[in-house]
Amino acid sequence: MRILFTSCCVLSLLLPAFLGARPARADDDIAPEDLREKALAASSAAEGWKANATFGSTFSFNQSSSVVGSPDGVSLQLGLLVDGQAAYVSGRHTWTSTLKGVYSESKTPVLDRFVKSSDGLDLTTTYTFRLEAIKWIGPYARGRFSTQMAPGYLVKPADYKVKWQQTDGSSTVSSYGAQEFVQLTGAFDPMLIGESVGLFANPTESEAVTVKLKLGVGTQQLISSWGYALVDDAKTPEVEVKAIHAAVQAGGEAEAQAYGQVSAELKWKAKASFFMPVYTSITGTPTGLDALNSDFSVSASYKLAKWLSLDYVFSAKRVPLVSDKWQVQNGAVVTAGFNL
Repeated sequence: MRILFTSCCVLSLLLPAFLGARPARADDDIAPEDLREKALAASSAAEGWKANATFGSTFSFNQSSSVVGSPDGVSLQLGLLVDGQAAYVSGRHTWTSTLKGVYSESKTPVLDRFVKSSDGLDLTTTYTFRLEAIKWIGPYARGRFSTQMAPGYLVKPADYKVKWQQTDGSSTVSSYGAQEFVQLTGAFDPMLIGESVGLFANPTESEAVTVKLKLGVGTQQLISSWGYALVDDAKTPEVEVKAIHAAVQAGGEAEAQAYGQVSAELKWKAKASFFMPVYTSITGTPTGLDALNSDFSVSASYKLAKWLSLDYVFSAKRVPLVSDKWQVQNGAVVTAGFNL
């Protein structure tokens, strides 16, 4: 509830800025108007297609022997990532598509095999139209696709039991041995697809800070042929998993995004997005603020060399149709990659 309260506070601060936003002036703390005009002029001059992509890999290694409090053995993590963007600009029309993918596996002394530690594939395509009178405001249309690329499994170092909860309220309990892998989801399952339209406002656009706001309405579809989400209750001896039910939702969305560059080596990004459904095609789902879809992310990248960077990423999201628990990822990695 504390996170939901914070989300509402953020929205209450952003909506007035969205509805009553104005171009930044020289006496503001953001960007002076002449910088905005230069940015818009540069954008107009660079019409046509522009694209870039970054491919990278991560690796970590640790070995312990007779260390108090640590099991003997080797810990490894291997990962791949891709971050790409393509944009087409023609006058006041802009079409931008982004692709983000990450996959990593890790092995610890307590498990005999590698297990998936992160997995995500996100594709977003957005069309915007800048108004003639106020070039930093206009309508937008957006499509989104989010899924995982590989099947998901549950595994424990000791014998364990799984309580399989169905959408109709019934449940069964199964027993599994230590190190036994139990499949919970398939490849590209579940998939979340969304479409939305609305208004955008970019109150400041500069190399140091760019702020983008969106407010609109849309739909989202959760597609799952077979899958279970982990909803474990630490107070019970079993590991609870709940069946994922395909559904369609419609409602309103709001998003605030900011990114910038502190220096030639240091870049940062932050985003908060919300989707409040007013219609859901199935019954028995959360209502009110409990139905709010929330997604927060913060990242920073420091370039150690042309091909090497130190990256920190934090993300927390909640999709009540999948699970009422917060899905949190947090970590820092050294990434080796190259740009196209």
